[in-house]
Amino acid sequence: MFIKLGIIAGIIILGGMIFSNEIDTFFPTTAAVIDSIKDNVSNIGSKASESVEKRIDESADKIVDKTTDSIKNEISEAGNKITNEISEVKDSSKKTISEEVSAFDPIESISNIFSGGLNPKNTPTLNPPPQFLWILL
Repeated sequence: MFIKLGIIAGIIILGGMIFSNEIDTFFPTTAAVIDSIKDNVSNIGSKASESVEKRIDESADKIVDKTTDSIKNEISEAGNKITNEISEVKDSSKKTISEEVSAFDPIESISNIFSGGLNPKNTPTLNPPPQFLWILL
């Protein structure tokens, strides 16, 4: 059965190749239909590739935009944290300096300089030596 079908298909193909010019003259719309189908297939291919390129470009743009926004947000958050820490340090430094300046007594400092640097408040108390040392002396 396959042999008969093969022989019939071979005869039809061979006849089509031999009489292709006559077939075109008898059926001129066949060539136009084939050309139309070729054009449609090539148009479908170009439209599909344009659509894919457009979607890829849109996706890449979205990714770039999201990444840029994320980086901007992270940088602004880091900047805000740094600004807050700097203002906290500034405030604490201002408070510490004002406390030190208010506690500073220039008269006491000058008297300490001329008295040899001994401050009665900071002078260590001397403990008397034990009794056995008096005996040795």
